[in-house]
Amino acid sequence: MNFTCIAMSRKLRYLALFFGAFLLAFGARAQDRRNQEQIKTLKIAFFTERLNLTPEEATVFWPIYNAHEKAKEALRDQERREIRDRFSNLDEISEPEAQKALERYLEIEEQEEELDKEFYQRMAREFSAVRTLKLFQAERDFRRRLLQEYRKRGRNQP
Repeated sequence: MNFTCIAMSRKLRYLALFFGAFLLAFGARAQDRRNQEQIKTLKIAFFTERLNLTPEEATVFWPIYNAHEKAKEALRDQERREIRDRFSNLDEISEPEAQKALERYLEIEEQEEELDKEFYQRMAREFSAVRTLKLFQAERDFRRRLLQEYRKRGRNQP
């Protein structure tokens, strides 16, 4: 009977440990989603202000911008799956495999370049070339501010 209690106690500890790890992972994932949503909200405000978008213009701009971002993210995910994750240890890859991976990487880069070109041309048609250039600047400035904020927060953490 004593052995049964010890075995049950171990099972309960393992079960508690498993659920604890699960909750931590779930909490971290939820925090990551909250951070992404917060960044998206800040980006909307930043771009809307920088581009002086009226409410009517914003209803045109944001669906186009969001579709573009979604398409770029799909390409980055494809690159990650097909190249980066697959060939994490480059010391063990053969030359033919490396050549094939490099060609695929360049194809994805060309697709992303074409996607950007079409997007910016559409933005220039919908708004203007000047506002499209302001969009370039807003994207660069937003990334810069975001990096500065991450660095600042990183220094303030123990």
